[in-house]
Amino acid sequence: MKERFYRIGNALKHIGIRSLVLALVVLLITAGLATFVGIRISATEWDAVQSQGKLNAREAAIEYDRCLLTRVNIVTLVGHQVEHMLQSGTANDAIEEYLSEQTHNIIATLDPSTTGLYGWINREYLDGAGWVPDADYVPVERPWYVETMASDQEITFIEPYLDMQTNTVMMTVTDLMSDGESVVAMDVSLEPIQKIIEQVASGTEGSQAFVLDLNGTVVAHSDVEQLGRNYLNEPDSLGGAVAQKILRDRQMQFDLKVPEGFYSVYVDKLEGGWYSVSMINADIWYRPLRRAMIIFFVILSLVVIFLVSVFLRLSAKNLALQRLHTRIRQEETRRKELKALSETDRMTGLYDRVNGERQVEELLAENGIGMFVELDIDDFKAINDTYGHQAGDRAIQFVADSLRSTFRTNDVLIRLGGDEFGVFAIGVTTREMGDALIHRLFRQLSNNNIPELSGKKISISVGAVIHSGEKASSFGDLYAAADSAMYHSKKRSGNSLTFSE
Repeated sequence: MKERFYRIGNALKHIGIRSLVLALVVLLITAGLATFVGIRISATEWDAVQSQGKLNAREAAIEYDRCLLTRVNIVTLVGHQVEHMLQSGTANDAIEEYLSEQTHNIIATLDPSTTGLYGWINREYLDGAGWVPDADYVPVERPWYVETMASDQEITFIEPYLDMQTNTVMMTVTDLMSDGESVVAMDVSLEPIQKIIEQVASGTEGSQAFVLDLNGTVVAHSDVEQLGRNYLNEPDSLGGAVAQKILRDRQMQFDLKVPEGFYSVYVDKLEGGWYSVSMINADIWYRPLRRAMIIFFVILSLVVIFLVSVFLRLSAKNLALQRLHTRIRQEETRRKELKALSETDRMTGLYDRVNGERQVEELLAENGIGMFVELDIDDFKAINDTYGHQAGDRAIQFVADSLRSTFRTNDVLIRLGGDEFGVFAIGVTTREMGDALIHRLFRQLSNNNIPELSGKKISISVGAVIHSGEKASSFGDLYAAADSAMYHSKKRSGNSLTFSE
């Protein structure tokens, strides 16, 4: 034993106090670096949880709006036609025949699960599917009519209900006519929304996704057993806690600690006022990280022993690693900044031509349907020559703002170059729908009050083409068709629209 202590003392004397202090400093620095890396990894993982939650909620919201908006557009279009028929004194038999024709079209081309179009029109119940109600059926006492009368919205989303036979959530979309008592309605299945929610949640471990209506009812859920439950009636459950935060506290992003775990919750507002909710269980998300960190610190403990003899070399490596980590962060920041600059037009904030074309091509590859529009400002050169280039820039910015006000957030808005713009309006599948949208844009443009133009009004020439998805098309095909149509519009003065044949 004495001989062993003698060898240790001799070794310490040979190494020297200075070297021992330096070795201790290296060990402390190494431990500090390990702790720093662990903290940075934890922070990075937490950022990843937040980013994934936001992405899930937004992805579900976009797909929901895309699916439901098509149905809303149908009800809007049919309601517009029924309104016209009412004002022209058309008999109810003819109106019911029109509803029947549209119901058959919807079932054949869009939604075979719908019960079709129906309504209370001219104080008579009309049904496009041919359903004859029982004698005790009072349309004006049904929820779809009562809630429409109580709503101050042009389009009303009636509280959904769960079909117990099919375990499918159904809802009704209604449109109130100008006479204040006639209503056009259509029942739609939310089964496509359910599939979207399940798909979004399945891509993230520990994730749940659902759609919540304004009353706390679960419209769609990644766990089908939750369908139809009212979370506000379950305040002690996980869903109840989330619903109260959203519907009562109006919180759109929050963390929640419950017996089931620690959840990070993200919310996105949907068409009709509903909410797309994404929840990620951080405990499950962090489980692989915790295992990795335990293994990491066990290995580090063993390495510390070895560092006594090689601390100088490892210190240099750690310094190089720190510098590399800094360069990686700087390069990542620079890459994000360049990506943001490369995707948008600086003057208008719209997609530039390259990225706008890419967005449209992706939609077309996914069998997206809609209307492609090309437009430019009439006499733009004269505006620049007469009022100056600053006025021309203001005119371009005003047209871009008008496009944003007219079209939906999920439509693709592009500045093609100069005073030329393009739009791919998702779900617009008829000329009637397209004509209504473009004339809304014309009205937006008529409200311009640009001081540099001294009262001159801006007008545009528009070419449009409907892509129904019946045959494959590229951005170039749609652009060429819309461009040809716009050429004919430019032959007429003022705001003009031409559809491509």
